Formats: sequence, structure tokens, C-alpha cells
Amino acid sequence: MREIKESLQLDFRPKSGIYDLQIKNTSYNRDNGRFECRIKAKGTGADVHQEFYNLTVLTPPHPPVISPGNVAVATEDKPMELTCSSIGGSPDPIITLPFAGQGKDCLFEGSLTEWYRDGSSAPLQAAVLKGGSKDQPTNATLAIVPRREDDGVIFKCVVWNRAMNEGQRLETTTTLNVNCK
Repeated sequence: MREIKESLQLDFRPKSGIYDLQIKNTSYNRDNGRFECRIKAKGTGADVHQEFYNLTVLTPPHPPVISPGNVAVATEDKPMELTCSSIGGSPDPIITLPFAGQGKDCLFEGSLTEWYRDGSSAPLQAAVLKGGSKDQPTNATLAIVPRREDDGVIFKCVVWNRAMNEGQRLETTTTLNVNCK
């Protein structure tokens, strides 16, 4: 094992097929990104083969926050948005917004996701804006048009990424308070 830097060690045993780079005490700022491995010809130093590897340093996201707050005051038939945000996390967190009382989960991994109200074929659109780095928020925004019967409905925001233990989740809720016309 050969030490390259204080935090990097190379285990290079070509006869055994071992070409390992060990990174100790990883740091997001230093180690998150693209690594390159080159095999060079003896004598000439010419590149014989090269591979690129993307390293993701895992960091958990912060607890989610729902805007406009834990009680979302709405007006009947007036459009509004509910936004769930979680700052940080590497990779970007996965945000789910189960519609409490309806028993439907909505997984935000793409750029657009559809929700349906019970008994309706008109989709509710939820857009996702990924943070892209551990210091930026990932936002999932659900545009709704509250109805009288939505008063008291609870929306839950659940956040997870693979830096967290399996089964561990960060969550928060908001209750819709619909003012009738």
C-alpha cells in the first residue's frame, strides 16, 4: 500500500488485478467529484488505458420545511402552492409527499410528477427543482386549487437520501385550512 497524500492510499498489485484507491476521512469539498485512473506504458509513459469514476460523498439532508408553514391557510377555489424544501444532502434527497387521508404516495425523482384527487381524473402537477449540491435546497412544489372538502387535509413531506439509514426518514406536515367563499 503506497500513500499518495495523507488521505489517499493506492493499493497497486497488477499481478493480482488490484488497482484500488482508498480515500480516508472523506470531505465533500475535497473528494466529491470525478476521479481519473490511467495506466501508462513502462518507459514511454504513454497512456495505455484510462477510466473515469464519479465519487459521491454521502451527506444526509437537513429536515424538510413546508411553505407556507405547518398550517396552510387557503381560500376555496383560489390556486395556491405547497413547497417542501430540504437543504443539502449528497446526493440530492428524494422527497415524497404522501397525501394524508388519501393514502397516496407521490415520489419525486424526476422533474415532474402527477397527483390525482380521489374521484377525479384531472392531475395535480408537482414540480421538482433539485439542489445539485450539499448547500442548496431541493424543492418539490405542488400546485393545488383547494375545495371546501379539503379543509383539514394533511400534507406530509418526507425526505430521504442514501446517506441515511434504511428506514430512517425526516418528515414534517402541514394542515390545509380552507376559508370558504
